[in-house]
Amino acid sequence: MQDKNPKSLFGIDINEYSQNVQFNVLATTIDFLYLRSSGSATGRFRVDRRFLEYARTSRSFGIPVGAYHFGLPSYDLTDADRQCDDFISILQQGFGNKDYGDLFPVLDIEAPTDRSISTNTLINWIDRFRKRFESKTRRRLMLYTGVNFIELYNNFFIPGRGYPLKNMPLWIAMYTKIPVNPDFPPNAGGWTRWRVWQYAEDQVVQGVGNPLDANWGPDNIDLLTQPDVVKGLQARFEGRNIKVSWNRNSDIDLLGYNLFANGEWVGTVDEKATTYTIPSSKIKVYKNLPVVVSIEAFDYDGETSKIRSKVNV
Repeated sequence: MQDKNPKSLFGIDINEYSQNVQFNVLATTIDFLYLRSSGSATGRFRVDRRFLEYARTSRSFGIPVGAYHFGLPSYDLTDADRQCDDFISILQQGFGNKDYGDLFPVLDIEAPTDRSISTNTLINWIDRFRKRFESKTRRRLMLYTGVNFIELYNNFFIPGRGYPLKNMPLWIAMYTKIPVNPDFPPNAGGWTRWRVWQYAEDQVVQGVGNPLDANWGPDNIDLLTQPDVVKGLQARFEGRNIKVSWNRNSDIDLLGYNLFANGEWVGTVDEKATTYTIPSSKIKVYKNLPVVVSIEAFDYDGETSKIRSKVNV
């Protein structure tokens, strides 16, 4: 995988055990923040006691924030469904209805370390959680795990299937202070690049009273967040067609836009487009009611704008 570079963003992750957290200071010392929302290490779903408070406060200071769930895979794959649904629920309690945080939501997998389940079961459990989460939220799920954990479970390789998780955004843990570790994370589990690298667990950071986990991120916060909401949307009838225009998004990983009329998809254009004509054949007109035209941006990760911009025609 890649090393950090001078443009790499800096972030931390905190939980209920973090001491004397000063968000006004963190707003000037970090680029992004992850919170532990919940965990299932004890076999039951437990909410971090400071998550709701931290979620509200970090946003009030304009810190890009996301959250992770510490998952505990098992042979009971239906438990992936339960943990997933509880994670979706607590994220919305912290961030708002249908809001799952500014950054990628994260599934943290570090256990079991005793190989009490098979590699196939581990991968199937994570994949089941991931697919359910993404289907229910329209958000991409990032995976947090460690290099050693990947190696423990056969490099996350399944004969005949390859590396089923390699297309998940990756948050990799590998601490540089451990003498036997390389200077930066090696390729592992089918991944050749990380999105976030947790390089230390004992970093002193101004704004928190105890040493904590520290992370290098991508070169731009756009690579951790959803595309911006599309601005400048306008639409008008030209004959029986509708001419739509908007301002181009500035997201560095922008891939294109999806357009809708009365909630139904009518077209997709690439990132350079700022106009689109909806043909009359795709427009359902109801007497005395406007046509609602809406648009969302999407990026290379498949993330879409948090909300669709709308205009009545």
